[in-house]
Amino acid sequence: MAKGLDRVFLHYGVRKEDMELIEQLCRDNDIDAEWLKEYILKPYNEERNNQGVLTVDDKKLTKILKKALKNI
Repeated sequence: MAKGLDRVFLHYGVRKEDMELIEQLCRDNDIDAEWLKEYILKPYNEERNNQGVLTVDDKKLTKILKKALKNI
């Protein structure tokens, strides 16, 4: 395993191995993985960092998802 900073984790708060699984599931279900990263994972991670918590509450998550769906 390569040592150093994991860019996927830095950008989205998701381990590289998990992101690869997410991307594969997106491809399998005809979902654009880049859309998922940009409109869901990135805002989710930013909200977690802003709040200083490990998970975002349901209300904030719902808001992130509704905003993402407007971009489809």
